[in-house]
Amino acid sequence: MIFTGRKLKIWLWVSVVMAVMGALMLYPIGTGAADCIFILVKIGMVTGLMILIVSGKTGGYCTWATCSCGAVIMTIIKCSLSGSVTFLSMASIFVDIFLPVMVYRIRKQEKSKD
Repeated sequence: MIFTGRKLKIWLWVSVVMAVMGALMLYPIGTGAADCIFILVKIGMVTGLMILIVSGKTGGYCTWATCSCGAVIMTIIKCSLSGSVTFLSMASIFVDIFLPVMVYRIRKQEKSKD
């Protein structure tokens, strides 16, 4: 089922923008391996979001949500390696948790309307 609700589409596009902005602001993580993993996680997030936007398939949501968890872990690793917690890192963690939860709630509401 394709979810075409305007509210959902807005949240998904905001999520794409936030994922790209987070990647640009938090990169590099600190080590070569962590940087590669971080890039893969962000690519996974955007890929999952695009699948969700284009087809509405649950697999896109699962990919995005899983990669968002990975992004939270990578942000924690960055804070650990740098030895400090910044507002940017806290905001990134919040966004990586908040946006998938909001999209889940919107999708659930739209499913119940059908």
